[in-house]
Amino acid sequence: MGPSILVNKFCDKTIIFDLLRGESLDEIERIVEFVLRVVDATSEAVAKGEGRFAPASAYNHHGALLQSYLLSHRLRNHAIQTIQKERSFLMGWFQEQGSTTLELFTWQAMAPHTGRERLLTYAKALHDAQLTADTIRSYLGILRKYFAFVLEHPYVKVGTEYIRIRDVYGPIEQPISEYDMPTHVYDGERKGVPFDPELLYDFYTIIRKHYLETPGHAKAVAARNYTALVVAGESGLRADELLHLEISDLHFDSLKLQTRWAKGTRGSGKRARLTLFTPLAQDTTRLYLSHFRPQIMNASQTPFLFPSKTGGLLDYTTIQKAMTEMTAVARQNGFSIEPHMSWHWMRRFFATRFIERFPSKLSVLITLLGHMNPGTVHRYIRHSQAWMDSQIRETLQGAKQWPSIGN
Repeated sequence: MGPSILVNKFCDKTIIFDLLRGESLDEIERIVEFVLRVVDATSEAVAKGEGRFAPASAYNHHGALLQSYLLSHRLRNHAIQTIQKERSFLMGWFQEQGSTTLELFTWQAMAPHTGRERLLTYAKALHDAQLTADTIRSYLGILRKYFAFVLEHPYVKVGTEYIRIRDVYGPIEQPISEYDMPTHVYDGERKGVPFDPELLYDFYTIIRKHYLETPGHAKAVAARNYTALVVAGESGLRADELLHLEISDLHFDSLKLQTRWAKGTRGSGKRARLTLFTPLAQDTTRLYLSHFRPQIMNASQTPFLFPSKTGGLLDYTTIQKAMTEMTAVARQNGFSIEPHMSWHWMRRFFATRFIERFPSKLSVLITLLGHMNPGTVHRYIRHSQAWMDSQIRETLQGAKQWPSIGN
C-alpha cells in the first residue's frame, strides 16, 4: 500500500485502520510521518491561499477583484465588446497561469520579484510564438491596467471589514512596466494598403458583377453586404456604425447620412455624427431597399438598414466573414488585394479620396470621421503611389519657376 492512497482517504478512520492492518511497525511509522508532512504542508498552503486546498475566501477575493475592475469599465461607459474582451482574457489568463487544479490568484501574479518573473516569462512566450507587436501590446496592456486598478483599490473583504491585500496575502506591486510594452506601430504603416485607393471603384464593380451571383449565397444577403461595402467606402463609417445604421438615418435630399452610434471619447458614450451620402451610395441603397432588403426575414419589423438573416442586429463576426468572402471573389477575378483587407480600410480609403479631392478641407474631414485632432486623421490617409508621383511631378514643374540665388 502506497502512502498516497492513505493521504487521499486519511479523513476516514475506518479506512485507515483497514489499510494499516497487516503492515509492519516500520511501515506504519513511515506512512504516519508522510501523512503528518502532508498535513503540515497543506496547513501552510491554506494559510497562503495556495495549493489545491486553497480556502473559498481566496477564490472569493480574487473573483471580487476581477468583478470590481470590470465594473469600473461599465462606470466609465466603455463598450460592451471591450468589457467582454477583457473579461474573457483575464479569466483565461489566470486559469492558464495556474496549476492543473488551481488558477493563479491576483496577489500571486503581483507578488514582488516572482510576479514580474512570471510576466516576463509570459511576454517572452508571446514573442517566441511570433505574435504581432500589437497583439502582445494588447495582452500585456490588459494585464497592466488590471494590476494598476488593484494597486489603486488594494482591499479584500474579510468578514464585515475591508483589509489591505498585503495584510492578508503579502505585499503586491505592478509586475509590468511601460518598458515591457512593445512600441505601438500603426497597422497601415507596417502592412501597407491592401490595394491602390484609386482602384476603389474597380473593386466595387468586380464585387457587383461576381459576388452578387456567387452560387450558394442568398442574393438578398449578398446585396446587403455589397451595399454595406459601398456605404462604408463612400461615408467613412466604422463597422460598428454600419451595423447600427437605421433607415431613418438616411437623408437622401441633403446628401447626408447620420450615425447615432459614433465612437465617444474616453467613455463619453455614443454620439451622433453626420457624414456624406454620395450619389453612388444613394443609388446602391435605393436598389437594395426596393429589391433586396424586403426579402430578408423580418426585415419589415426592424429599423436596421442591414439586418441579420433573421431580422435582428447584424454582428461583427458575420460582417467580417462577408468582407473575407468579397475579397476572395475579387482575387479570384484578377483583382490584386492583400489578405489584411478589412472594413476599417474602407474608412481609410474614404479619408484618402476625400483629401485628394479637397486638399484644403482637412477640418471638414476631421468632422466627417468623428475625430478630435488632425494627427489621428493623418494616419488614415494612405495615398496611392500614382497620386504621389503626380504630386511630385507637379511640384518639380513648379520648382523651375522658383528664384535662384542669382535672381
